Amino acid sequence: MHTTPFYGIHKSINAKFTEFAGYHMPLYYSSIVEESLAVRNSAGVFDVSHMGRIWVRGKGVKQKLDFLTSNSLDKLRSGKVQYNLLINEKGGVKDDVTIYMIEEDEYFLCVNSANRQKVVDWLSSWDTPVEDWTFQSVQIALQGKEAEAKIKKFFEVNGLKRYNFVRLGDVIVSRTGYTGEDGFEIYAPTDVGKEIFAELIKEVMPCGLGARDVLRIEAGLPLYGHEISEDISPFSANLDRFVSKDKEFIGKKAMLEKEVKRKLFGLEMLEKGVPREGYEIYCNGKAIGVVSSGTFSPTNKKGIALCFVDIEHRLEGKEVYISIRGKFHRAKLRSYPFV
Repeated sequence: MHTTPFYGIHKSINAKFTEFAGYHMPLYYSSIVEESLAVRNSAGVFDVSHMGRIWVRGKGVKQKLDFLTSNSLDKLRSGKVQYNLLINEKGGVKDDVTIYMIEEDEYFLCVNSANRQKVVDWLSSWDTPVEDWTFQSVQIALQGKEAEAKIKKFFEVNGLKRYNFVRLGDVIVSRTGYTGEDGFEIYAPTDVGKEIFAELIKEVMPCGLGARDVLRIEAGLPLYGHEISEDISPFSANLDRFVSKDKEFIGKKAMLEKEVKRKLFGLEMLEKGVPREGYEIYCNGKAIGVVSSGTFSPTNKKGIALCFVDIEHRLEGKEVYISIRGKFHRAKLRSYPFV
């Protein structure tokens, strides 16, 4: 079981830990609700060093990356970040990643922790030069409407637009995040990052993975293994806008030919109850969908979920029932995000 370089700091501020993707990570410090609301109302800081950080450098790497991903790298330029999907031969998703273009033949990838080695192996199998920087670095997410004011004490970010980044020596600072709020992600060598994190938590609430999951569900953001996977098409997950029709990429033909019977939609409870992954959704006694991710939303003060629903039932406001521990509870289908 891995720990991040911030483990000692987490213990010193009484973090409650959980196991996630092979890491011993903070689940919360004060409470999941309090930390979620801090990000929505002011700012919060997360240790997300469990994520994978990979350099791809060398002549011709753009063409190789472009063939292995669904979004077009032609949209990128130096200093920009792109959300993208690494595709398999069947048209499913090996991982969802963010790609940072340093220059034409140099890219930086942030990948999911559980998929880090799989991504390294996959890229390497296509003779793509890969350098895994994960264990020599850390990753910090500073999120919320006050994030810009807080980060200015460390880095000059004036005028930095959403999905853009600056490279300051060995540090990358991007205006990105996974909460639905404004915010920044900091990638730094371990020693530098530890100093930054220690200073940030003096004035910004530290937040754990519990709040991170609540916030991303409220924002309608997918999590690998839940809304996307090797077997789930991007079209089922409403990620069509990240699939280029104008280029060839691995698995494109299979992806376009695969029939989509269920698509991702939102659900909110009309009575008490928290929808959880795997709970079935019913209409007129028939199962029409299943929850992929669910939680209690502190922002909306009710249970919410992302769910895959039969296409013919994806109707705004449609009343349904969800089975929670063997009992039916009223809910309604709706579009997302929830914030």
